[in-house]
Amino acid sequence: MLETNREVGGFARTSDSDASLVSVIIPSKNSERTIRECLRSIVSQSYNPIEIIVVDCFSTDSTREIAKQMGAVVISHRSERSEAKNLGARTAKGKYLYFVDSDHTLGLDVIATCVKLVEKADAVLVNDQDLPRNSKTSRLIAARRKVLSNDPLNVAARFVTRATFDRVGGFDPGLYAGEDLDLHRRFVLNDVRIAHSQATEWHLSSPVNLKGLLARSMYYSSNYLRYASKNPLISLKRVSPIREVTAWKKGDSRGSDLLPIIILGFLSNTFLVISILLNRGRRKTLGRRPTQP
Repeated sequence: MLETNREVGGFARTSDSDASLVSVIIPSKNSERTIRECLRSIVSQSYNPIEIIVVDCFSTDSTREIAKQMGAVVISHRSERSEAKNLGARTAKGKYLYFVDSDHTLGLDVIATCVKLVEKADAVLVNDQDLPRNSKTSRLIAARRKVLSNDPLNVAARFVTRATFDRVGGFDPGLYAGEDLDLHRRFVLNDVRIAHSQATEWHLSSPVNLKGLLARSMYYSSNYLRYASKNPLISLKRVSPIREVTAWKKGDSRGSDLLPIIILGFLSNTFLVISILLNRGRRKTLGRRPTQP
């Protein structure tokens, strides 16, 4: 049985009594390096009212303490991200749900923009970009994400009405790789009206070198095959370099960025395949070990 605990921070927000409550749901685990900046960007939003729900997988650092200090409702629950997000949605009181990762920070008017757009839609796409750090790899990853933000296979609506989220069944609890893309795909299949926003959220934790890129691939690879089995055609299309060229043509990125971005995409796909094979080999080795008497 999973252990669940709910802790409430002491931060109070003033609000417009005519405005609809937005519930911001954040899964976390040992996120002390980024969660303060994430939460600061949420409590500083130009829109009210907002509730913040952090679903934490029993962090061993100061994540929960920081979240409570910043006024979040903290739920301790031993689960992967999709199950944590679903739990947060069940706990939420808002008309609108906004799923934000603990290593993201929001522009000042993101939620206000989404609320305005969702009045004529069911879900909103927020422009998700990398905040580059002081390394060539980080800057290249940021450039690639910027290009792929023009690719419909690489975007996912995370701001959604509660009614729509419930109608499509929420996140697949068995996924923690591609769970946002999987939910977005079901939005499309269920004729959910999706609005496109120019508001921006920034990802803070991209790898700064190839070792970090490989480590990220190792983490996601053990779950990626489940995502691919649910979305085989999309998964094949997403590894094609043609989509990067097509997306680049739609944007305003420099021509000199295209070849490095294609090379980085090839490396990312190669690392993913290597990681899948390593994980499968590890599982087979563990399966052959004799049981202890």
